Parts: sequence; structure tokens; C-alpha cells
Amino acid sequence: MADDDDAAAKRRRRRSTGTDGISVLPEHLQHEVFSRVGDVKALFKLAVTCRGWLRRFTDRAFLRELCPGSQGSGSGHRARLLGVVVQDKWFNSGNKAMVQARMTTMAAPPPQQRASSSALAPVFLPALGSPLGPAGRALTSFVGGGDDDGTFDYAEPLAARRGIVLLWLAPRTPEEMEDRHLFGVCNPVTGYRHVLPPLECSRRLVGCRLVGYAIITAADDSSVNGRPARWTFSQLLVITQDGDLTRGEVDSAYLHSYSAATRRWSAPTRCLDRCVFSLVGARSAVVHRGAAHWLCVDDGHRTWRRRPGGGRGDGDDHQLYRLSVEVATARVSLKRLPVRVGGKQLLCVNGDGRLAVASVYPLHVTVWTQPPGGAGDDDDDDDDTTPAVAAVWPRTSFRIAPQQHHNDRWCNFNHGSLLALFRGSGVFILDLDTKVMEKVFILDLDNKGKRYVTCVPYEMDLVEFFTLQLGGIRERLGTTTIPGTESP
Repeated sequence: MADDDDAAAKRRRRRSTGTDGISVLPEHLQHEVFSRVGDVKALFKLAVTCRGWLRRFTDRAFLRELCPGSQGSGSGHRARLLGVVVQDKWFNSGNKAMVQARMTTMAAPPPQQRASSSALAPVFLPALGSPLGPAGRALTSFVGGGDDDGTFDYAEPLAARRGIVLLWLAPRTPEEMEDRHLFGVCNPVTGYRHVLPPLECSRRLVGCRLVGYAIITAADDSSVNGRPARWTFSQLLVITQDGDLTRGEVDSAYLHSYSAATRRWSAPTRCLDRCVFSLVGARSAVVHRGAAHWLCVDDGHRTWRRRPGGGRGDGDDHQLYRLSVEVATARVSLKRLPVRVGGKQLLCVNGDGRLAVASVYPLHVTVWTQPPGGAGDDDDDDDDTTPAVAAVWPRTSFRIAPQQHHNDRWCNFNHGSLLALFRGSGVFILDLDTKVMEKVFILDLDNKGKRYVTCVPYEMDLVEFFTLQLGGIRERLGTTTIPGTESP
């Protein structure tokens, strides 16, 4: 009996210490405690310790207070810029010494691989106040338990979406040196890592130049019914093309689809005709309403128009098209958009969740927005590449601070905002509703001693992340309580 009393007392003491002590605090003090953790991984681990914390960390109101950077007007995905993924090491396949060192490293036992490769992997640089920590770290320190086998050496970040980073990998064997694309994906928050089998390309068949890609998650598949799916890596869509652009030789473009479930690439499908259409804008697709979208131009009908106040190249007037690939079926469609634009064309999603086309000039931005239910809407599934489509997209223009027009890169960032990377100036977010451009401070990004080959913004909607990732766990556990585990 005495032993039973001692055991019960120990259980009571355990429940009254540690994280259980936080549960008795008022909600505003809990926010204060959790906001000082500074590590989203630690919060995620805490959330799964008991049903009480699981319930708290799937409460959207609680999460919005905890993650204020994810709040905003409008609906849909509300991203927060957590930092950037950079690489300052370039793999030169023509450098025999570098190739020899790479092959030797990959053939070495794991301990030697780890010792020689930590400085060659991409680096994550956090934004000010990022929940992924205050200092830059090698990307390999986030994934695979910190175990680096050399696969990510010289890896080039291509894109990031909803916490998942897409990487182009350097060849690991002599067989991978020719006519193959190597990709890997990882999630620094969850530690997930997935190395894809090589995508083999024949120059005589499907082309080898990488021109487009789309990161697809389980939540993007509109064919999934019932509960919302999690943001786990599901598919990778890749578009390749052959030809010499400097000589005006452009071949057909081909779509390749990879399934994480089967670990296989699909047979290539031709998606753009030779010498007629070409992709423009960001290579990374805008994934919206169950489809991946890219912008295209009709190369046979380009015109030159001098625009008032435009600089060199701003008069290049394009007839735009939207290339779409359905996530569930990989069906390809090409639609003519009722806009003609110059500047830097960019496909994006506005604050109301509708597709829009932004054209960025040195002194102003023009935005065309898809009308709800109008011609050319997402619900219209028929291909249309003729001039008959005449629905007018509302157009707005506003001035911005003078830009370094030939030294920047723009991309769709969030519902209602664009992100710009300026070499030597930093990262800026432009809100299309308020017309305000704000700089995001990234630790060590402006380091004069570094010359980054690539720089990819890393964003995540932390509210949606916790809700989707933890919601499934909560449902599997059910609503019954376990004695002693129901705090807070």
C-alpha cells in the first residue's frame, strides 16, 4: 500500500512540474513563454506530448497569436518568410579535379563523407525573429538527424514552397554525369529528406534543359475527399526543353511527373509546341486550385511598343498564355489570357485567392486580375489558344521606388504579395493591396565576402502547418482522455 501511495505521489509531482506548469498560466503568458522558445521544432515536439497541448496547438486563434507573422487580410495561404536558402559553391562538371573529388567523396565510407562535405552543402540564413533559430546553418543540419552522406554537396536550391525545398543535386557517380537531372527535396522544419531517382533525358527525344518545376504536396490534390491533407511532399512536376536560345533554336517542351508514393518518373509528355510558345517569368509554378500554372508567350506574335517612361526592354509587348497541369491527372492545357504585358511578367495569386498577372517595371507595377466566373476562369477546362477569348481582366497600376531593373528576381510569395530578391540590396516584400514594399532583414545575406550562386526564399504558413500536421494525429488519438495526460 505504501508503495502504491509513493507511486501516486510521484505521478502527481511529474504532472505538477515541467510543461504542466505552463498550462496553469493565463493564455497571454503562455504566448509570452512560447514566443521565447525561438524554435518551431521544439514547439512541435511539445505539441505531441499530450492531448491537451495537441488541442491547444491545433487551435487557429491560439496559433495566430503565437505566429503573428502569419496573419493578414484575405483568405488562403498566409505565408511567413522564415529565411533564405543559399549556395555559394558551384559544381563545375568541366573541372576534372572537382569531379574527381566529388566521386571520391561519394565512394568513401560515411564518416569521411560527413567530415569533408559539411562546408559544401546549401546554407539556411534566417530572417530576423525566425522560429528556425537566430544563426545561419548548413541545410544538412536540419534533415536526416544531421547525418550528411555528401548527397547535398554543391546542391543548388531551385525553389521552396510550403516548407519544402527543391534542390538540384550534383552528380554522384560517373553514370550520372551525362543527360540526367538529379533532384532532392527536404523540409528543414520536420527533418524530412527525399532523394529522387535520376531523370534521364535524351537530347534526341525530350530535351535536357530545365525550364520549369512545381513542388506538389498532398494538400494540393483536389481529388482527395474528406479531411484536409497534410503538406507532405507528393509530386514533382518538371518541364525540360532542348535547343540553343542564343541562336534562336528552341525545341518542344516536355512534362515529367514524379510520384513520391511510387518513386517513379512518368513517361514524358509534350506540353509546348516547337518554335511557337516558351515559358516566361518564374520557373517555379504557381500551384492553385489543384493545378500548377506557368506563364507562356507566343514567340510568333511578339510586338515592340515603346511605353511612356519605360526603359530599355520595357516595350517588349507579349501575348500571354497560361500553361496548366492538373495535379490529380497530369492533364495539360494552354489558355490565352486577355492581357498584353511588358516588363517582367509574373503569375501570382491575389488576396482574394484569384490568379493575377503582375508586370514589374523600374518605376511602377501593373496588375491584371482574373474576374470571378469570367471567361478564362480556372473552371473553364477547354484549351483555348485563339484570339476569341475577350473577357477583360481588371487592371491597376501603382508606382514603386526605383528598382535595379536588370539585377533583381521577383516571385509570387503569398496571397496578395510578391517577393523580390535584389543582389546587394536584400529581400523585399511588396503588398499588392497596400502598395507598400518592406525590406526583410536576412542575417548575413549582404556579406561582402560571399557570392551566392543561388538564393531561394523559404516560407511557411505556420498556422496551417501546425493545423494540418497535428490535426491528423489528434483525430487518430480520438477524443477520449488518458488520465494524467490531459493538461493543459
